[in-house]
Amino acid sequence: MASECGDGPSDSTVKIAANGDVILVIDFHRRSIQVNSVVLGNASKYFNAMFGLNFSEGQDLKRSVIKEIPMPDDNAVALEVLFNIIHLRNHAVPEYLKPNEVFELAVVSDKFDCAILLKHASMQWLRPKTATDILEMCNLMAATYILDNARAFMDTKWEMIFRYGGS
Repeated sequence: MASECGDGPSDSTVKIAANGDVILVIDFHRRSIQVNSVVLGNASKYFNAMFGLNFSEGQDLKRSVIKEIPMPDDNAVALEVLFNIIHLRNHAVPEYLKPNEVFELAVVSDKFDCAILLKHASMQWLRPKTATDILEMCNLMAATYILDNARAFMDTKWEMIFRYGGS
């Protein structure tokens, strides 16, 4: 499943870790993100197992040869934000995300067992006042649940009741 790419990253690759040993090819548009497998493994049990010796993705990881790993089912925008947080690239983490983007980010962080890493960054993103309609409120509500943020869940619930209770 994993293939080696000896030429290095293409120009369209987002280089979150410029000296990263892995390029994750994220969606059908071949959006690529260069990351460091050790950093991801330290942040997530999922990635620790994935880049371990028991899976093909972890076999033959070398700094001289960048390994390309397909991840066609994941949201590239959400993963880019998540990987920027994991790699401590705070300057590249957006201050504001739309409610649907927060939800997508919560989903991928839950999938890869690293939702706790979003605790502080999500405090800004989970404010119910940013939602403009009921669908956005629902996205925020789901994200607060996935991220296990009881305070934001309560705030979003009350905001939904006040705004749409009589609907």
